[in-house]
Amino acid sequence: MVTVVRRTCNRASFKKDKKGKQWEWEKSLGIACALFKGFFKEREYEMTLETARTSRDYLYGRLLAIAEHIEGRALYVGGETRDTTAAKLMQRFADRPASTWRTIELALTPAKSRLRAKRAGFLHEMEKLHDEVVSSFVGDGFLDDSKLTGEFLLGYHCQRQTLNPPKTDSAMPDEDTPTE
Repeated sequence: MVTVVRRTCNRASFKKDKKGKQWEWEKSLGIACALFKGFFKEREYEMTLETARTSRDYLYGRLLAIAEHIEGRALYVGGETRDTTAAKLMQRFADRPASTWRTIELALTPAKSRLRAKRAGFLHEMEKLHDEVVSSFVGDGFLDDSKLTGEFLLGYHCQRQTLNPPKTDSAMPDEDTPTE
């Protein structure tokens, strides 16, 4: 289990296709989440976002997904295609979440400035969601810098699925349309 989680957190080791997608990493993420869920059946995890789940690892996973979504949208708005800071620091985040979160949060500043100017409503909703997740931490859980378990991948994956719902069939023809 630990090996699967560690491998999935090392996003840089997965190749990208011509469109910049990491399909093998996406597959690895799904497998890691399914294995973790199956290994801890007694915890009754769902593969959908559980907003009432307040475990430190799950919440940190949600925060990472939110940060990635904010920076990803800002990069898209600016026409950039580089990896987000959250994606680059995922392995470090899994090992030291509290200290790495500070780095990720600081890297979000330019993204938030760009979004404040061009997508203020989106940014407001994301900041509201961020605050909601941070306020869900119990006690000093947010400041705890100890290593995360695979549960953070579940929180991350489920939050990503909620923020980036799968495209419907009606949107499929647009997939091949080049974006500028």
